[in-house]
Amino acid sequence: MLTTVIIGIMVFIQFLLLCLFVIILYLLARGIFGVPFVRSNKPFSRAMMELAEVKPGETVVDYGSGDGAIVIVAAKEFGAKGIGFEYLRILVAYAKALAMFAGVSKQVEFRRENFLSGATLPKADVVSSYLFPEVNAKLEPLLIRDYPSGTRVVSRTFLFPTLPLKASKKVGKETVYLYQIP
Repeated sequence: MLTTVIIGIMVFIQFLLLCLFVIILYLLARGIFGVPFVRSNKPFSRAMMELAEVKPGETVVDYGSGDGAIVIVAAKEFGAKGIGFEYLRILVAYAKALAMFAGVSKQVEFRRENFLSGATLPKADVVSSYLFPEVNAKLEPLLIRDYPSGTRVVSRTFLFPTLPLKASKKVGKETVYLYQIP
């Protein structure tokens, strides 16, 4: 009897390890063929929202939101509403769970959508991104098309090609950039 229980536990642990391995392989494949998931921790998220001077009641839209860290910090620490766009279903589910644990699930939403598909982007006071330069280059014309002049755009590490740069701030070894829609 005890041997059967031990074997069952070992099989379950092997199953969990296999699932973890499959998830890691999937995320690596997405990283090779798209933008990989790299978490924006609280200091980066906070620095981005501070640079953008996010105010209570404003809406922050994060393109490539991953686990929702930026949107969650915007809601919890700055009183903003937030919308995160993320293509990976598992990260959307994880972001929703993190928002619930942070107590901001009523202030934020996460959408599993390809924001580059050409659909109209949601209204926002601040746009956030942590995307490769080539993705920012594809996103920039959509931002100019859908957001009014004066909308703030904040980016971690990677530049937008032609948006007017308003400010930048070093955070560790990286830089956070603030732009404004012309």
